[in-house]
Amino acid sequence: MTGQWIAVDWGTTNFRAFLMSESGDCLDTIQAPKGLLSVKHQQFPEEFDGLIHHWTESHGPLPAIMAGMVGSQQGWCEVPYLPTPATISDIAKGSKAVTLLSGIQAKIVAGVLCQNAFGHPDVMRGEEVQLVGLSDQLQQDFTAILCGTHSKHAIWKNDQLMHFSTVMTGELYSVLTSHTLLGKALPEQEPDEAVFNKGLDIGISHPLNHVLFSARSFRLTKDIKEAHVHSYISGLLIGHELSKIDEHEEVHLVGSKGLSNRYSNALSYLNIRHQIHDGDQCFLKGMTTIYNSENCNEH
Repeated sequence: MTGQWIAVDWGTTNFRAFLMSESGDCLDTIQAPKGLLSVKHQQFPEEFDGLIHHWTESHGPLPAIMAGMVGSQQGWCEVPYLPTPATISDIAKGSKAVTLLSGIQAKIVAGVLCQNAFGHPDVMRGEEVQLVGLSDQLQQDFTAILCGTHSKHAIWKNDQLMHFSTVMTGELYSVLTSHTLLGKALPEQEPDEAVFNKGLDIGISHPLNHVLFSARSFRLTKDIKEAHVHSYISGLLIGHELSKIDEHEEVHLVGSKGLSNRYSNALSYLNIRHQIHDGDQCFLKGMTTIYNSENCNEH
């Protein structure tokens, strides 16, 4: 099967490309630690050409559609954020063209800007593509959690992304376990479901800044084994993140298998209905939908 176009997820630290068929099947992938920060002197066309050159040799010059931080101020070309509510057509129409070394145009998908549930501005770049893909799969209104370093809680209604909010659970976990007193001088960590659930119960019902230190005090009083401290901190943070979820609502989790399973365990413990969706599949489905949109192809 011959590749017809390339879908690209280009972030701050990593580059991922997917060789796509006309029908939206993924034929091959490229992954490299070649994020935006590693591109010198704004040489994005040269960097991209070097990363996908063997596809070009086999399939000829191919059009591409890109998403993620590649469309930010630090990226190849800044693509303005779209306001919510945003339809699939809006997202496709908001893409911006750049020229590859082959002379063929590539499109960079716009990010989305909203006023979140707390009345504050919030943004995403890349996750909107996963939401487009999930919408195409579900064909209904939905609430989604896009699990990641910065999780996104999103509401999709009437075929539109209505609003979302960002939760820095993943980054907080990394900082707390690697750079604070809570994570220092610990043995090799082991996952423990009971300790994770203990963290959930406390995190969901108490102010986070007050209970974080309990990861230290429970360790000192032997209520938590030193090997289980990370499980407890994870439970605290995810419990706090899920504290505003409507228990009567079904939640759709989108992300990697490991992280989605952790959120799934938390939601199951809290008796909240949910489904898991593979993050890459949602991304590729969304990119295919946007690529095939007349609004995207008419630029």
